Amino acid sequence: MKTSTFLFFLLLWNMIPLAKATPPTGPSGDKLLGVLPLINQKVRYAAVVDCGSVSQAELFRRTRLWLLQTGADETLALNDPQTGDLAGRVKLTVQIPRSESSSGGVYRFRGTVLVECANRKYRATLTRLQVEDANGQPLAIETYGQRSEKDLQAAYAELDKQLKTLLASLEEEVKNYPAF
Repeated sequence: MKTSTFLFFLLLWNMIPLAKATPPTGPSGDKLLGVLPLINQKVRYAAVVDCGSVSQAELFRRTRLWLLQTGADETLALNDPQTGDLAGRVKLTVQIPRSESSSGGVYRFRGTVLVECANRKYRATLTRLQVEDANGQPLAIETYGQRSEKDLQAAYAELDKQLKTLLASLEEEVKNYPAF
């Protein structure tokens, strides 16, 4: 009796990893579904930009203005001019049209933007990306699997474009800030 109970619990113990929530297709290589870049199994975008002779204070000011103008939440989570660190949340929406091969839909994403200003450079990081489910609850993008792989790839491809455009606009607004 004790042996069969032990074997039963051993079998259950070995099945625990199979019961974890995972997307229908996990990260492949260094990209999620072949689209979004992964670093340590998390979707993450990063860019380091040299801004020439711009002072630390001016670099911080330009970055803060950009972050507020891009639609970051009204309050910045981190706004420290001494260290040059800024953090805020951004929200992005992707709309995929319905077709014969796709159910389409509207995807709402949110993420954290971190910007560190130092030594006439800044490092921008987009991280902690989440997908809002139908009830508006955030789910980690790395484990989201409520749609077909093809629909997710289309949505992630559009999200990838939007995030790269966001980083490019930061570079344009900070590095090439128009004088007045």
